[in-house]
Amino acid sequence: MSAAPVIEQLSRETGISTAAALFDKIPPHPVDPVLSPLFRRGGLPRGELVTVTGELSLSCGLATIAAATREQKWCAGIGLGEPAVSSIADLGVDLDHFVNLATPGEDWLRVASILIESFDIVLVDPGFAPSASERARLLAKIRERRMSLISLRPMSGSTEQIEIADTRWSGAEHGRGRLQSCLVRARSQTGSHRFLLPGPSGTPASVPAGTLEVVTGGVPAGTANAAAEARTAPATSPDTDPDMDTDPDMGTDPGTDTADDPRWSTITQLRQVISHVG
Repeated sequence: MSAAPVIEQLSRETGISTAAALFDKIPPHPVDPVLSPLFRRGGLPRGELVTVTGELSLSCGLATIAAATREQKWCAGIGLGEPAVSSIADLGVDLDHFVNLATPGEDWLRVASILIESFDIVLVDPGFAPSASERARLLAKIRERRMSLISLRPMSGSTEQIEIADTRWSGAEHGRGRLQSCLVRARSQTGSHRFLLPGPSGTPASVPAGTLEVVTGGVPAGTANAAAEARTAPATSPDTDPDMDTDPDMGTDPGTDTADDPRWSTITQLRQVISHVG
């Protein structure tokens, strides 16, 4: 027998609310204003399971809990490996309210069940998918404690799913420089969103006006022609670029097409690798 008619009848009765309606009245945990549009209620829902998947999912998960830690909410990480402490702090996390536990993959569910009792938010990279009964017990405890569980892998029973669809790093163009920020496109129940993670200061940041869209593979839309022109542009003369010299082993002169330069191919491959680091 379906429970839907009973729930519908009860919801019409004065003073009786469904579980969803009750949780809608619980204010969510705060998140960075840049990440707020990803969530239906503008923050990390309490009493619910949320999944954050895709490239840079760990960075996005840590950035999601950052605002809560700054409001003295206790957060724990399970199965996250050993991320650099400085990198966690750069994302805005208050380290005084964040605990990272080195947990074997097979023990994540047992450890999570214990931490749910005392932590406001738990961020986990599960070592295995729980069974239906295990998942039901886990979700029941999450609802009972009104805490938030963030999984970095897909998991049934999640009420909100955030997927990092595409990323593009900037700062190391033309084979030199240092990585400064990453343009991210994420999908959730509220639609498709773009933001920088990390931004220039390390925390999430809004996308500057005029920034090109991100497409699959990390290549910005509208730059194919520019890339082609860059590959066929003549090499810079040593007289105009003090960092460039002629190499007799290259067999080229300043007017030779750079597409024939084997170093250009190496740089291109390195940029492709860097664009997927995260």
